[in-house]
Amino acid sequence: MKLAEHIAVRFALESYEKGDIEVNAVRQVLDEMSLELDGLRKILGVYEEKMNRHGIEVQSHVDLLAQQFWAQVGDEKKKAVLDSPEAWCVPPAKIREYVEGLTARGEKEEAENTLRNYANCITNKSPEQRRQTSMGISELAGLYAKSDERLLVETIRKVGVQLAEERDSELQSLVGAAFVRLSQEAANKRSYPAIQRAVELVEYVETERPGLGNNLRPRIAVENRLPEFIEEALKAGNVPNGLADLLRRMPAPASEHLAGRFSRSGFREDCDLLISMMEVLGPEGLQHLREQLRRGGAVEVTEAIGILTRLDADLVVEVLPGRMSEWKRTTHDRVVRQISSSGGSERGRLLLTIFDSLDALIRPLAIDEIGMSGEQGSDMRLLRLAEGDLPKDGTGYLRLKAIEALGRLRTGGAEVVLRKIAEARKAFRWANPSELRLVAAQAMEKIDPEWIRNFIPRSGLSVAELSIEPLDADPNSSAIRQRRYPRLRLEHAVSGMTTNLKENCRLDIPELTLGGGVAICDQSLHPGSLVNMKLNTGQKPVKAQTIVRDANTQARAFEVVEMDLEERAKLRRLLVALGNIQKQSTPKDRSRRGTRAIIISQT
Repeated sequence: MKLAEHIAVRFALESYEKGDIEVNAVRQVLDEMSLELDGLRKILGVYEEKMNRHGIEVQSHVDLLAQQFWAQVGDEKKKAVLDSPEAWCVPPAKIREYVEGLTARGEKEEAENTLRNYANCITNKSPEQRRQTSMGISELAGLYAKSDERLLVETIRKVGVQLAEERDSELQSLVGAAFVRLSQEAANKRSYPAIQRAVELVEYVETERPGLGNNLRPRIAVENRLPEFIEEALKAGNVPNGLADLLRRMPAPASEHLAGRFSRSGFREDCDLLISMMEVLGPEGLQHLREQLRRGGAVEVTEAIGILTRLDADLVVEVLPGRMSEWKRTTHDRVVRQISSSGGSERGRLLLTIFDSLDALIRPLAIDEIGMSGEQGSDMRLLRLAEGDLPKDGTGYLRLKAIEALGRLRTGGAEVVLRKIAEARKAFRWANPSELRLVAAQAMEKIDPEWIRNFIPRSGLSVAELSIEPLDADPNSSAIRQRRYPRLRLEHAVSGMTTNLKENCRLDIPELTLGGGVAICDQSLHPGSLVNMKLNTGQKPVKAQTIVRDANTQARAFEVVEMDLEERAKLRRLLVALGNIQKQSTPKDRSRRGTRAIIISQT
């Protein structure tokens, strides 16, 4: 068989060199000779069939003969063919070999001219020539992507235009495959001008041939890769050349992906870069998010709310309160977190606007965020809450949170209310619970340190318990949502139990604060779920209602949403007895930091 193939190739080569046949007829001669060899191939057919069944690709015999033929053609004649309109008849493997050889010798321009000339064959009048070129471009797509970006853009344009004009269904499929491969290679290379050109041509094909265009778009799947492009821009800290133009071509899906990524961002640098990318989309992108806020489901709204808080806070103030009644507690929780993590200058005002629409268990979290926002516009409502003017289902824990917020905001005029809470007496005892008095004293320390120095000796409050105080927001930190209390690592993990689940589980808590902590649990606790916890302290247990936050392997972060004031006083005493304040990280340490490892003591 090999001998027969060798003879066939030698005959074709000698005929070509003598001028008996033209280069575009070589493949036809090889095809005719291949038919003469069919008798021998039938003997080998059973083995090739077995190879195919096992997934081993077997090239067509004509292709094999063509490769053997061109391997024996001299470089000078090969160059002449590759520079001519007959370049389509050279097998892609030989073109690759030739181009890579030129590139290795530093003849980059000559290599690109060869590829450009080959791509031009896609417009030849002969269907067979377009067929061969389409398959060749598919095979050489990676080589085009490695070349100059302008060549890749030009080739994508040429193939895309031919696709729109092609009438033969088989050729449509082959040209479409070449276009898809070039587009995918452009995406892999992150050649944004080439990707943009591919998107433009898909739109052009959709106008000319709607059915064909609709089939093409999901195969290219540029929209699905936008999250990758956005993520890489965030890691680099800047928008790569051409990405802004690409995003502008697809304002609706781009705005959704940007808003979704913004909703998961926790650092100012990331948020600011995403805002700048959102702004290049123009009014159409922002309008798409506005429509989601007005008419979208809970998931769509919570993803859009953060970025809209930065770009159109007035619309959020107008629309959001009316939509809150449609949603459950978990969505209320997400809305509060999205608004607070947006870094918007008016996030405190917005949280106050939706405060009465929030689920009762989410209101303390909103008050915390209002205090951390630094805005002064919420002072009067906070003062009323601190005085005890609570909503119908308000609790002492909500009042406590309002007092802490007044301290964080250094609210002028709050001294009268705070002093009354700390000093008021009834006969032979204090009028307010010790925990309420203690947080009022801590708030006064931020507003009037001189008064607190005179009050502490006669207050009956523990100095050790006063040392565990609310933290202020750090304006120099990259982190937008910051810790509200010092994180304490306990001398030994506190055990506990869940009490409201269908299958309750045992907890080990190595880290704890007044606002939450980290629990180790074998059972899966879904983020966002409400869990009642009972912590075993050796004496009276501490009870709290918590929301589960993000999980890291077996570690579940949790945040306290409701707690009786006496239970909170017991928790504070537990922290004083067992807690060691961890070294506070610097703003530099908190910049774009990865997941923190949880170290579990075995003692």
